[in-house]
Amino acid sequence: MANKHTVVAMAAIAVIVATAAYSSMSALSVNDLQFRWHEEGAFDYLSVMFGGKIDVCNPSQYPANLKSYSVTMIYDKENIGTFSTGGANIPPQTITQMSGKFSANDRRIAEMMFSFLDTEMGGTDVTRIDGNKMRVHATTETSIIGFIPVLTTQEYSGLEFLQMMNQKTVCDT
Repeated sequence: MANKHTVVAMAAIAVIVATAAYSSMSALSVNDLQFRWHEEGAFDYLSVMFGGKIDVCNPSQYPANLKSYSVTMIYDKENIGTFSTGGANIPPQTITQMSGKFSANDRRIAEMMFSFLDTEMGGTDVTRIDGNKMRVHATTETSIIGFIPVLTTQEYSGLEFLQMMNQKTVCDT
């Protein structure tokens, strides 16, 4: 028969491994999340200025523990501003709504740029504004075992991000 201390140590190791595995599956699920603006088809860059809500779809079979989601909008290598949300635990195959806030060094410049970009990406040619110079960096943050941070950043063109925010997710069908 095994020593009492050996049994306790084996049980503790099993609990730690199970916790790490479950937490890692949650972190992997965050990579599969799909994002869109709360009002389907109503996203434009100017709407970001006034806060708003994002729907987050978790199409995986595992819950996703999202600590934060932030979107940094850059035009011609200049940071226009960042839209950030808090976190949420998103059950498998469901949609969760998250509120966000916009921050910028100069809100007036951001408002003007977003207005011009929305017009440009809507098909109207705006002088001195090139929609191809718009980049969006979307960053998801999660953690493993509650304290090991995992950040994932994806880069989109301005038009790709606009289309992503206006399209349906897997959870919508």
